[in-house]
Amino acid sequence: MTTTSAPQPTLNFGISASELTKTLKDIIAQEQEVNDKVAGLSPEQQTFESVILPMARINNEVAGLGHLTTSLSYFSPEKDVRDASVEAEKEYDAFGIEQGMRLDLYNAVKNVFDKTDLQTLDPEDARLLTKTELDFRRNGLALEEKERNELKEIRKRLSELSIEFSKNQNEESSTAATITLVVLQDELENMDDDFLSGLKTEEVDGVQKYVLTMRYPDVLPVLKMCKNENTRRVHYIAYESRNKENIALLEEAVKLRRQAAKLLGYPSHAAFILENKMAKSVEAVRTFLDDLVTRLTSIGETELDRLKDIKRKEKENRGEEFDGKINGWDTAYYLRVLLEDEYQVDQQVIKQYFPLDNTVNKMLEIYSKVLGIRFVKVPADKAVVWHPDVQLYECWDDTDTLEFSGYMYLDLHPRENKYSHAACFPLQPSYLKENGERVAPSAGMVANFTKPTADKPSLLKHDEVVTLFHELGHVMHHICSRTKHTRFNGTSVERDFVEAPSQMLENWCFDKESLKYLSSHYETGKPIPDDIIDRIVKAKNVNAAMFNLRQLFFGVYDMDIHTSDDENLDTTAVWHSLRKKVSLIDSPEGTYGQAAFGHIMGGYDAGYYGYYIDKTCVNFAVWSKVFSSDMFFTKFENNTLSRENGLAYRHKILSRGGSRDGMDLLRDFLGREPSSDAFMKEVIGVN
Repeated sequence: MTTTSAPQPTLNFGISASELTKTLKDIIAQEQEVNDKVAGLSPEQQTFESVILPMARINNEVAGLGHLTTSLSYFSPEKDVRDASVEAEKEYDAFGIEQGMRLDLYNAVKNVFDKTDLQTLDPEDARLLTKTELDFRRNGLALEEKERNELKEIRKRLSELSIEFSKNQNEESSTAATITLVVLQDELENMDDDFLSGLKTEEVDGVQKYVLTMRYPDVLPVLKMCKNENTRRVHYIAYESRNKENIALLEEAVKLRRQAAKLLGYPSHAAFILENKMAKSVEAVRTFLDDLVTRLTSIGETELDRLKDIKRKEKENRGEEFDGKINGWDTAYYLRVLLEDEYQVDQQVIKQYFPLDNTVNKMLEIYSKVLGIRFVKVPADKAVVWHPDVQLYECWDDTDTLEFSGYMYLDLHPRENKYSHAACFPLQPSYLKENGERVAPSAGMVANFTKPTADKPSLLKHDEVVTLFHELGHVMHHICSRTKHTRFNGTSVERDFVEAPSQMLENWCFDKESLKYLSSHYETGKPIPDDIIDRIVKAKNVNAAMFNLRQLFFGVYDMDIHTSDDENLDTTAVWHSLRKKVSLIDSPEGTYGQAAFGHIMGGYDAGYYGYYIDKTCVNFAVWSKVFSSDMFFTKFENNTLSRENGLAYRHKILSRGGSRDGMDLLRDFLGREPSSDAFMKEVIGVN
């Protein structure tokens, strides 16, 4: 099959720091010019065509460059570019806050909103007008001038705090206590050669030692695999004690958010945030979280006792003292032991069937079969990317239109000063030009999978396969987006719905046919055996209560600090208190895990109940899981490779982005009201 036209140019990832700074200033100047013109119209001249559309069009035109300039701080290998990007993000956010507080713009928008019959507009245009008016109102434009100015300064400072918090996380470079090379069987007992060969070493007092960083490729294997409890303890405590400087930033942000909410007439920051979410109210979220904690606690205590019993037996066999409890550095380790001993789920065996390059290729073939998208890898010497490790793909419609659908970037291995989690970065939103021509989207997946060695490819544990499927699902949300305005492109849906589409796609990682297709032993090429697949599926919901309680802790913590009226709130004290109460696991004295809880400083404040990351980071949102389970088990359980249902999913969920409410998208795709029945059957029933 051939393509029908040449794809659009890629973004310029070779941009220098000075060019980046100039680009951002040009973007601001263009937006400023349009806004000034709109604000200068007389009330009689103010219409949807003269006010809303010009602002939407300039946002469309600069969106790609805007994302470029503000995203490079997360993954550019050049420090001056990263620094310039941080400053650009601060400047752009400050500009956005200032423009969002312009009374003359609000008056123009409100005038159009008041005199426009929404029924006469295209549905997406009507939504754009409604949301634009709401944005200005929530920005405090109904307040008196003094209060408006106060709110503007609070918002600017909050933006600075968020950016600084994230920068501290991205550039975090502390290490745990180094581990002596000559006593591997003791201090790094049970760590495999793949892991050890990937560690840096340094000489300390004349002795070569391994260095353990706070990056996931170091932390997670140690906490899961290392038999030496003291090594796990040291690494875990170091991990939970990173970014101490962020405590003050978080506490200042919580205080300022409270002040802003009160200015706007809301009882709390959480009440303000939830007004335009699916959940709608603090009470609804509290009820949801508290109900689950109540239902899961007794089951979690039983699961905890099971892990304690495993630990007690292991300590007896090793001749070591048993402290009578499961600590934070024990949970991943003894869950792994449980899975291996009682379910025979050995990730070291499983990962041999999932070499990264092959898994990516097969995964893209599945997406191609289901969603009707064809992926063409751009040769490295022709790909405009930000680092040699990054792979670039052209995406083409593989159904009737054969149109160019966008660019996909994969940045999958760790390096210094790179974003340390797994995430999708929207780079060029899709939109329609004034002449009706579509600008195709671009998105990048950034992850930190172990690098290949000289004699072995990068191998993925099963939970990393899930991560890959999930984050690529977000990329597909962008690639398949066909909205009119960038505002509604891709994952620009309600924050508590944003994870459901990608969560739904994870189910392929527990489907026998799909796992057979994805897998290929890195030495023999054979697919993963049926008995291993059966054990993976059987173990899927082992320790489900403890798993969910840990995630509920994050949501409860988020709600507590964002509904508190305590002007001197001690976020560390709240963290320690709730950690034990909700998750059943103590938080070690002297640690402050909230200092690295980036989500509540990065846009998920008072919204973590609806957030999701895969099990490599064990962050999980039951809220969106209910919807993702309903979609999968209704449409794909009996045929995971159904092109018919896949295209319906693409066109009724993915392509529409945030152009309609998430609940309406679900009803359209399911053909009925969403239900929790599938979730109860999948998770609670299995457990």
